[in-house]
Amino acid sequence: MEFNCVEIYLVDVRMSKQIKLFLPTPAKLTPIQLLIMIQLLESPKYGYEILTDLRGGFKGCWEPKTGTIYPALQSLEKRKLIASALQSGKIHYSLTREGRSMIDEMSNYVAEYLMFNSKFIESTVANMPADFTQDVFSKIHASGIDEIIPEAPILEAISRLSDVSLKHEFLEQRKKVLKKKLNLVGRYLNNLDTEVP
Repeated sequence: MEFNCVEIYLVDVRMSKQIKLFLPTPAKLTPIQLLIMIQLLESPKYGYEILTDLRGGFKGCWEPKTGTIYPALQSLEKRKLIASALQSGKIHYSLTREGRSMIDEMSNYVAEYLMFNSKFIESTVANMPADFTQDVFSKIHASGIDEIIPEAPILEAISRLSDVSLKHEFLEQRKKVLKKKLNLVGRYLNNLDTEVP
C-alpha cells in the first residue's frame, strides 16, 4: 500500500493552517527520509537493517521496498544529511552534524504531525455512520491490529527518556489516560449488558 499525497486545510477561528499529510516536511524531506533519519538518531545502520525496521514498524500495513529505501538514502547522502561508511562488509549510514541539527529542529513538526494524526483518526471515527463503522472496524479487527494508536510504542519511547522525573510524569499521564479509557469502555459494556435483546 503506497501512501497518497493528500492536502488537508484546517480552518480555525483563530488562524488558517495548512497541514500536509505524507508530503515533504518543512525541511523538504519525504516522510520516508524523515523515518530513516529518526532511525539513525541513536546509531548507524546498514540499508537492509533500516528496511527491516521500517517493515516491522508498519507490520504489514505498508511494505517498503529496496527501491524506495536506497534512493532515499542516496538523496540524503547527496544533501550531506547522512554519510556512509563500509563496516564489516556492509555500508552503514549515520547522521552528519547537519543531519542531526536538522532533525533536532524538526521536533516541533513531528509533535504537530503526531497530534494532528491522532485528531484526524479521532475525527474520522467520530463521524462514521454505523454501517460504515462496522465495515471498517471489522477489517481492522480481521487484520489483527486492534489498536489504532498502539500504547506499546508510546511506553517504549517514554522508557528511553533519560530524565527520570519527566519519565515518571509521562507514565503517570499515560496511566490517567488509560484509566479514563477503561472507565469509558466499562460504561459502554454496562450499558450493553442492560439493553434488552
